[in-house]
Amino acid sequence: MRSPSSTPTGGVPRSSTKQIRILVVEDHTPTRMAMTTLIRSTGAEVVAARNGEEALCHLLATRFDVLLTDLKMPVMDGFELLHNCRTLPDSRRPGRIIAISGEYEAGALRGQTVVFLTKPFNIDALLKTLSGLPN
Repeated sequence: MRSPSSTPTGGVPRSSTKQIRILVVEDHTPTRMAMTTLIRSTGAEVVAARNGEEALCHLLATRFDVLLTDLKMPVMDGFELLHNCRTLPDSRRPGRIIAISGEYEAGALRGQTVVFLTKPFNIDALLKTLSGLPN
């Protein structure tokens, strides 16, 4: 992740009645920890997973507002996770999906309703994407 030139001003929107719930899926431990800490600092509830298989277990147990997933991971990669998300019952399907990758381009997700960020990304860009604002 690249640091912004200034402190992030955007945040993840919170409804007055519930906290936004985000599932972060990233195999690189320092990146996963940094994203989790950053997103939690905005007031969101964050659950982290190391790969798609772990993430799928979380998705089967809890509904998340946003799934933020890397595409290249061991065990189950992000592409397979996205495929599995389409087969989840509506009550478990994430409201929005954001894919991140340093190895793939946005075209790899052609035909899918997924927002794409290229790694390394700017922290402000991540926060804007999570909030639903255009970059």
